[in-house]
Amino acid sequence: MSDSQRTSKFLRTLSFIGQLIVKRMNTILIMEIPPEKILDIGGGGEGIIAQVGRERVTAVDKYQSEINQAKHKAPEATWVLADATKLGYSENFFDNATSFFSIMYMSNEDKSKVFQEVYRVLKPEGEFWVWDASISSDKGVFFIKVKAILPNKEVVRTGYGVSSKIQTSDVVKDLLENIGFKVEVVEDNENWYFLKAKK
Repeated sequence: MSDSQRTSKFLRTLSFIGQLIVKRMNTILIMEIPPEKILDIGGGGEGIIAQVGRERVTAVDKYQSEINQAKHKAPEATWVLADATKLGYSENFFDNATSFFSIMYMSNEDKSKVFQEVYRVLKPEGEFWVWDASISSDKGVFFIKVKAILPNKEVVRTGYGVSSKIQTSDVVKDLLENIGFKVEVVEDNENWYFLKAKK
């Protein structure tokens, strides 16, 4: 490799590091999740919602590796390998739905498809609770560190990273309302938000 190639590679690396947006540890206290039968979108990985709701939760993830990582943390939950844009459930099947730092990995087009499916499989008056990252730049890489405190006081430390894209509570609220949801709660924090929407 020539000196100019090394210099070019070094500058590209510096540019990438400069665009990496890392947010400090964010503490999320999960006091509760919705009652009854819950569909959890992107529920693999840490399996936060499944750890809280156990047998009430059907956790859907499109990656078997994510399910494998989470399954032992909540073996009582139902684990389903599926694409959330095409759920294999009938209308009005679930009482409520959740998503914990999963939609940040989806394009807005896929978010809309997933939200349509969640709306379809929820019972009337069913709620959809969403915790996710507030991303205000479409450049670089976004990474957020999370310390989730579960109702039993167990602490789960993890992180989520993605190529940056604009994803604020306002953007997600608009997508949900375009599907037909009524967004009843919006809690904006510095680096993340919580939304509660009703069918």
